[in-house]
Amino acid sequence: MQIEAILWDMDGVLLDTERLCQQAFVEVNTPLHLFDNPAQSYLETIGLNRDSTLQWYTKVEPSLAQCERYYGAVRDRLLELIETDLQVKPGVEQALTYFKQQGLPQMVVTSSHSEQARLKLERTGLLDYFTALIGGDQVSCGKPHPEPYLAAASLLNVSPEHCLVIEDSANGVKAGLAAGAQVVHVPDLLATSNDWRDQLAVALDSLALLPDWFAGRGE
Repeated sequence: MQIEAILWDMDGVLLDTERLCQQAFVEVNTPLHLFDNPAQSYLETIGLNRDSTLQWYTKVEPSLAQCERYYGAVRDRLLELIETDLQVKPGVEQALTYFKQQGLPQMVVTSSHSEQARLKLERTGLLDYFTALIGGDQVSCGKPHPEPYLAAASLLNVSPEHCLVIEDSANGVKAGLAAGAQVVHVPDLLATSNDWRDQLAVALDSLALLPDWFAGRGE
């Protein structure tokens, strides 16, 4: 099927931030003893926006106000780590340049707050590749709900089935599939799951493989 737009997740796909998020989560939550294995528990939150993450926290802490404090502490530590350790994932610039040369609009669809996402993309020199950006604060329902990708397709005036979604998380993959898009999974902290592997357009070990796959996929 013809592809008319490329919809990128950001954390763990464009930017190597999931490891920083996990580090911040572990540093904040280990002393709290909320989780037996904070590093493993963090994996459940990948791809979730702020509201969904707060709801996830209520499984171990019934006070929403306390959950907001935990979330804020992780966010603040993450911002400190980003100041020194923010990096672009391998193969990103080559893939972005390839799709730009193909004349395809590209958009970021992230669970991060939109302004924070813009700052990170600007800081890494990637922002100008994108036509637009949708953050987790700009939708009513975050991933794995399809709303973020449906909103992106609508903004670009492209049917979802003609969009190629590039994701690293299970929540993001599920959102793209539910929207009716074609989905590429590029694993970061989470391996490709057999639960949805057969529904993917492809699973790739690296973004460096994406241009060749796209060029040779046939339509």
